[in-house]
Amino acid sequence: MKTVSNLNELITNIQTLDGYLNAQVDPEYDFALNLIKNGTCFVAMEDSSVYRFYPSRFIGYADNSMDAHLNNVEKDGKETNPAISKILGAKPSINSILNKEYARYCETLGFEPRDKGAFGSERKFWVIEK
Repeated sequence: MKTVSNLNELITNIQTLDGYLNAQVDPEYDFALNLIKNGTCFVAMEDSSVYRFYPSRFIGYADNSMDAHLNNVEKDGKETNPAISKILGAKPSINSILNKEYARYCETLGFEPRDKGAFGSERKFWVIEK
């Protein structure tokens, strides 16, 4: 799959993930929750003083969907992270405040976050200001 190349493509994927979460209809809802549970690098977006978190391995591929993501056997953050960094003009970074906000977000979704991201890695974040 092709990685995102501009902010509009990134926002489209964010809206897709939000749609899955807001509809709360399985299998898309469960799929979205698992992406958030298992992610390591996230785009954080603040909306009305509340952050929402979007995993790079999903939002980093252009025109992504649940079906496309599940059928993408070559998906890799090593591909999506540089694409997102180029669009946002920064690399993701460890941020203790955002990590606490991530934990709060997970709780609103009904689960407790793991101590670390996938493979025991520290979570890293980019921020998009609304």
